[in-house]
Amino acid sequence: MNVLIACDKFKSSLTATEVCQALADGIHDFDDTIHVVKLPLADGGDGTLAVLKDQLQFSEKRIETTDPLGRHIDVVYLSDGGTAYIELAEASGIQYLDHTELDILHASTQGTGIIINEALRTGHTNIVLSIGGSCTNDLGIGILGALGFQFLNSAGEIIDPIGANLLEIADIKKPDSSDPVQFTILCDVENLLYGKDGAAAVYGPQKGASSSDIEYLEKAAKHFSTLVEKKFQKDIANLKGGGAAGGIASGLYGLLDSVVIQNGFDFITEKLDVKSKIEWADLVITGEGKFDAQSLEGKVVGKMIELSRESKTPIWVVAGVVELAEMEINQLHLDGCYVLSEMASSLEDSMQNASKYLKEVGSLFSRSL
Repeated sequence: MNVLIACDKFKSSLTATEVCQALADGIHDFDDTIHVVKLPLADGGDGTLAVLKDQLQFSEKRIETTDPLGRHIDVVYLSDGGTAYIELAEASGIQYLDHTELDILHASTQGTGIIINEALRTGHTNIVLSIGGSCTNDLGIGILGALGFQFLNSAGEIIDPIGANLLEIADIKKPDSSDPVQFTILCDVENLLYGKDGAAAVYGPQKGASSSDIEYLEKAAKHFSTLVEKKFQKDIANLKGGGAAGGIASGLYGLLDSVVIQNGFDFITEKLDVKSKIEWADLVITGEGKFDAQSLEGKVVGKMIELSRESKTPIWVVAGVVELAEMEINQLHLDGCYVLSEMASSLEDSMQNASKYLKEVGSLFSRSL
């Protein structure tokens, strides 16, 4: 029997690779004759680099840059020679800050810009940037500042490219010259830049934003989008995905010459030939830490369900917790759904011992044959 294990990470518990391995171990502990292919997946957010590194023969490049508060850190990006694969969370991720350090108005994406600048300096002509997991809401001006853009106030003075200064920007100056480069931004949501589903309103609270911070960032986003449309003739206010990761896609799309925003899972699907692997399988097992309504909106589990249904391949879902109603789950017509928090003594137990419970799920599968 051919089994494809294609899971996302269980956030704060296991990487996608570890999840797939635990399920495979459980299957083979009971029956080592089952043919298993492990395919760790991501949807364009944090964890994407790990998946690409696991599956493809890209070289790893190490560079010194800065974290969201300007402290020096060492990070990596991947390269296939002409294309650099960079993850926003590597330098601008929320994991660098404890809850007392969260500062959405002053946290910067400059560190990610330093990585991009180095990739361009070393001859890469394509940049694939996976966004997600950030603690910033600077609309990408930190990145752009590192690439040579200048942001001026009404007095013509250069100001720091941080969220707190967005409302002061009266003019933007592009670098004098730059080599042609193609940017592909991998995104797993379709939120707009501002509004009730915008960057600040939806993602601001988890980055430590107060209600006054959110009100300010809303005004700032409207101001910035108006300026960009007037100066560069680009509409970023209605850009799908423009509100992801603190509005980074909006800023880069508005100011750079060649930017494409792509669903992260679709990009990974093409790179890793996911569809043919599903067609090969007699069963697909997919999973993630939290199975909820967002899972069905462009994320790994929802997309894997869609693709498996298209190929008429049975599919199991394994999750740490489930926040869908029973009726919603029934409507998906899954062939199996296993929830670690229901198998464990507590949510904490399920997170700390996720590998053990995933092995149990794998063993249950083997025993059910």
